Amino acid sequence: MAKFYQVKKEFGGVTYTAQFNGISAALEAIDDCYIDGTMVVSSKKLASYLFEHVIVDPKGLTADDFDSMDAFNEVTIWARGVMEGKFRDKKEQSEA
Repeated sequence: MAKFYQVKKEFGGVTYTAQFNGISAALEAIDDCYIDGTMVVSSKKLASYLFEHVIVDPKGLTADDFDSMDAFNEVTIWARGVMEGKFRDKKEQSEA
């Protein structure tokens, strides 16, 4: 059974806390973020999901809280990794 994890990381002077909610939640998130009628994941839908369900602090983030696409991408790429369980070290991953 998957354990739920939280991890913190600082970007641009702001500390973010993200939570791993399990592989089923990650799969459902990706499925829900496809652009209708395509096999393309919507960046906007995925970011909204990450800000609502994965980044638990600070709460209520939106894309407009970032000054640049680079800053936005840095945080959302990290959050997606946490969502997928990629933030743990190799030993912890093999035990999960």
